[in-house]
Amino acid sequence: MSLNNYTLDRFEGDYAIFLKRPEETEQIIIHRNEYSEQLSEGDIVTISYQNGVYSIQRLNEETSAQEDKIKQMMRALRDKRK
Repeated sequence: MSLNNYTLDRFEGDYAIFLKRPEETEQIIIHRNEYSEQLSEGDIVTISYQNGVYSIQRLNEETSAQEDKIKQMMRALRDKRK
């Protein structure tokens, strides 16, 4: 597997479900024991796989930008309801 960007969609038991960006139609499932990074749902990460080992790095700027975008969308929806 080459280096790709993913969104951490959710946790299911001991597994993290990542969706490949930008379409988010492909997923990868990784057991929590296979990475050491502290992650939260919605985080954007890069994932590489070499010699049987996953390397996951949180992309702080991309994650913050996505959080801001979602907040703006939520605010627009709330304002629309008024």
